[in-house]
Amino acid sequence: METVKEIFSDLIDDPKDAMRSGLDREGLFDLAEDIKKNGLINPITVRPVADRFEVVAGHRRLGACKIAGIIKIPCVVKELDDRAAFSIMASENLVREDVDPVDEAEFIIKMINRTGQTVDEVAQNIRRSRQYVEDRLIVAEMPDYLKDFLRSKQIKLGAALALNQIADENTKSMWVGMAVRDGVSVRVADYWLHQWKISQLPGGVLSEIPASDLPSNEPQAVLFECAIDGKKYDARLFRTVMIYEGNLSLFNSIVSELRSPSASI
Repeated sequence: METVKEIFSDLIDDPKDAMRSGLDREGLFDLAEDIKKNGLINPITVRPVADRFEVVAGHRRLGACKIAGIIKIPCVVKELDDRAAFSIMASENLVREDVDPVDEAEFIIKMINRTGQTVDEVAQNIRRSRQYVEDRLIVAEMPDYLKDFLRSKQIKLGAALALNQIADENTKSMWVGMAVRDGVSVRVADYWLHQWKISQLPGGVLSEIPASDLPSNEPQAVLFECAIDGKKYDARLFRTVMIYEGNLSLFNSIVSELRSPSASI
């Protein structure tokens, strides 16, 4: 059974590795009003740090109590190392809908750096899948403009993960801007990524503006340019021909001759 102890609020510090980069001020004042009326129903969890205490669970409640002018705050005191403290923080915060993927990503990076846990260990401790953790590690490496769009909920996580795979930074930045402007779905973002990947294949052409209309159930043919006649054909009909490097000039001469107006292909 846990023992609840009342601790002076000025002895309790915010978590040094808080998951959320900021607390919603309006929500805090609403919570503070509720605490004034009904008291703090669930005590916060703290751990001793030197002669003070650090919040492990209940960061928002602590902020609201201070706004409400609560001098002594009911607390559950636990002796916790960094690994255990991170696990409790994660359990409390990762289930909340108002925690954005960027805050989750930065918290998980801190968790790995501070505790030395592997991706699998982190996934187990926060009760999430390995893919969940790996996706947040990708988010942590995204460019700042993409993180900002995620924080402001102007782009869905799945769409951001898809468009982030575009290696050309200029194209990525431009297409992400269009995705935010048009409010594209994850499925459309995946289709845009597919278009970019196709453009990187031999003979592929990159369109400045991706096609927004998803293909119908009927498969769309990808067209490549034939090196012999310069015409475009279905990529599925192409065949690989091996040519010795020393014969490339001869091959190019034959192609030039075949493409001349007088030639009949």
